[in-house]
Amino acid sequence: MKVLITRPKQKAKYFSDLLEKNGFEPLILPTLELSFKNVEVSLDGYDWIVFTSPRGIEGLFRNLTDSQKMQIKDKKIGVIGTETAKEFKKIFNFEPDLVPNSYTAENLLEALKKVVKPDEKILIPTTPATRDVLVKNLNADLLFVYTSGEPEDIAEKLNGLKELLKDTGSENLMLTFTSGLTAKNFFKHADDELMDLFKKCTIVSIGPITKENVDKFGFDSIMPEKTYTIDGMMDLILNLKK
Repeated sequence: MKVLITRPKQKAKYFSDLLEKNGFEPLILPTLELSFKNVEVSLDGYDWIVFTSPRGIEGLFRNLTDSQKMQIKDKKIGVIGTETAKEFKKIFNFEPDLVPNSYTAENLLEALKKVVKPDEKILIPTTPATRDVLVKNLNADLLFVYTSGEPEDIAEKLNGLKELLKDTGSENLMLTFTSGLTAKNFFKHADDELMDLFKKCTIVSIGPITKENVDKFGFDSIMPEKTYTIDGMMDLILNLKK
């Protein structure tokens, strides 16, 4: 079976390798294009630094001076989930202080509310496309360290996908989405004929927020029960195969 990956090209390899290892044929059609920004960073006055994606960690690290990289160790660190926690430890070489049990912005917010003191301030390195759940409900500032643009060739690649589905059948393709934005950028370029073909595909969303965005286009995607990560998606895909 073919499995379509809509992640940014820089982040697709791990998922692609997992699929190949388990006998699937990955097709990579990125609907997001990551671009890291050069920004001036001040960590003074912040008690917490909170990350909602691994890209926020990489984007912040790229802009820190050597002394600021040491200063990070004096901050409390919150992350949205295990994949982001792994990326943080890989880059900064210590464990974050807070990782919620369920990997959504809402669960991260609830976890932070339990431990952040009223006078503590939070810095959130992220993208302008971020959801505003955290900054609306916490004493927090956003720092835009990367952007998520839309590749120019999505429509062209979807036309190629349409021809493939006509030849091989929609039942032999699984669509996967790892964020609401990957889904929005994907489906808005699909014409009515292609949307009809997608109705016979299995569609897998990484978690509830992504599923909500996918299902707005008239689908009922499936998602992992608990672990909203690439590994969780892979486990679900393997169970479907069985």
